[in-house]
Amino acid sequence: MRKIILLLIVALLGACHTNQKKQNEQTAGHVKSISLENGNMVVTFEACPDSSIDMQAWQEHYNKYPERWEVAFDYLSGIDPDSLPLGRTDLSDEVFVAVSEYTTKEPADVRYEAHRQYIDLQYVASGSEYIGIQRDTTQLTCVQPYTESNDVAFYTGEGELMKATPDRFFIFFPKDAHRPCLKDSEPALLKKIVVKIKAD
Repeated sequence: MRKIILLLIVALLGACHTNQKKQNEQTAGHVKSISLENGNMVVTFEACPDSSIDMQAWQEHYNKYPERWEVAFDYLSGIDPDSLPLGRTDLSDEVFVAVSEYTTKEPADVRYEAHRQYIDLQYVASGSEYIGIQRDTTQLTCVQPYTESNDVAFYTGEGELMKATPDRFFIFFPKDAHRPCLKDSEPALLKKIVVKIKAD
């Protein structure tokens, strides 16, 4: 009887060791969906970060909250743009995503917006648009003061225009007023993913 018990204990210990080894191998083989390497953002997502992104602000936030960015890019790396459901999906307590389809607009119909509670990661999954960027809101005219319930303030004015296409993504921090939805030559239908990442 003692031999049988001893054999069972040895077998159990061997099984535990094998299982732990497999877990270690899986952890070692895991490729992060986003990382910071030599001051650069490295992602497994097929699109590239746009040159307009404030990389210093991103590095500071990534160093403070890497898990939030990992959640965001895990989601982006696994999407199929053709079968994305519209609407909101919560990815964690600090990150959610909103997928929408809309027709791009004339410049006269679009205002700048800025947020305080969330960082916007915007990605045009299909189609194209222009996005205005103005980092100095003193150069803009506030037409709707900030409301906490909607986490937005609206402005009018001018800034730099960047073309948004499925080969790049944009990140807007609270100081970055942005003006999405601008037509590219003619108004057209597009699908956009906005990942909202809690700022603090």
